[in-house]
Amino acid sequence: MQKEKVMIVTLMRSDLYDALGYVGSYLNLPASRDEIQDAMDRARIRDGLPYQIVECFNMQGEELNFIQEKPSLDELNFLAHRISDLPTHDLLAFNGCVAMGDEQPDMKALINLTYSLEDVHVVPVNNDRELGKFYVDNDFIDAINHIPPEYQKELLELLDYEKIGCEQRKAEGGIFKNGYYVVHGSGVMNQIYDGAHLPDLPEEAPYIFKLQLAEADFNMEDKEPDKTVPLLLPAGDKKILAALEQLGAVSLEECVFTHCSSPIPMLEQAFSFSEDIDKMNLLAERIRELENAGELPKFKAALEISDCSDIDQALDLTRNLDCYDFNPDLSSPEEYARQEFLLRYHIPESDPDLKLLHFSRCDSKWMQEAKAITTPYGIIRRNNQEMTLDFSIKQTGQQMG
Repeated sequence: MQKEKVMIVTLMRSDLYDALGYVGSYLNLPASRDEIQDAMDRARIRDGLPYQIVECFNMQGEELNFIQEKPSLDELNFLAHRISDLPTHDLLAFNGCVAMGDEQPDMKALINLTYSLEDVHVVPVNNDRELGKFYVDNDFIDAINHIPPEYQKELLELLDYEKIGCEQRKAEGGIFKNGYYVVHGSGVMNQIYDGAHLPDLPEEAPYIFKLQLAEADFNMEDKEPDKTVPLLLPAGDKKILAALEQLGAVSLEECVFTHCSSPIPMLEQAFSFSEDIDKMNLLAERIRELENAGELPKFKAALEISDCSDIDQALDLTRNLDCYDFNPDLSSPEEYARQEFLLRYHIPESDPDLKLLHFSRCDSKWMQEAKAITTPYGIIRRNNQEMTLDFSIKQTGQQMG
């Protein structure tokens, strides 16, 4: 089951922070290994290059001020996993506790807090008066409980509930947060995280496509299928057979999928529910090969500009990346023009006179001449090399552009 996203962070490569047109990448947390990798590709973070997390918001767009500056992505993703799993009471308790005190908690304290919420009390009141009445009505004020019942009714009409609530709140160190009073009963924190070794967290196996298989005779327009089975691609024969057996089908040809998700945005909605699943598995295998060869960002950029509308084109694209010139470090037409200028006139990057030149007047022209296009993964252009087509030409008789 997909975890609910609870945070949005912005990743920025440190040496590109001030580069023209560079905006880093957004990443919703908690995130899987492949979702993080796609965000790294869009932020041009590779080969251990230093980067920063410069913004952190909740899904409503409110900045999470309790997160310290420059947290580690591993810790932040772990915290997001924990928050995503919290039931309603514990989430209210967590949000209240992080707002207590004057000191900003570090990531170790925040993570350990998610393991220490059972002793946090959450009461649905908005102010001291409502809090004081809650305490009195629930017999939490001993001085009143000791008064004989025959006198209590008259006494209750004279009580200053706001003062009672205020004194209780100050004594307990509680706060009002989003319509609730929150107080940490014992204040004891379970030390699950030592600040260096994150606890183990169940994580779904990596995938290029996550399909929800159903039998092919299921009619998607009429009703939900009686049974669906998840299948992560790429998958070997053993995993495919296990999924088919669970579904009661003999082959993938007897199957459709009711849902498809992918960490590659261009492939998330690319294929219909009746797509050839064997071909999707082959595509997933080839994408893994590209990832291992360090070519995945280039493939994603080529997907962005190739108007790839079916799986045959996508399969051919995996074998034709040499037909594209790709520069992942460039984000703007001005940067492209600057690089072209250096290459054409053999000027070294270190030339001090370069700072006197401005390329804004020629930037768009040079990109248009080269038919270069800006993508989230960098600037890419189709070169003159001819493509070798194994799939799409058989189907359409046309070549990919």
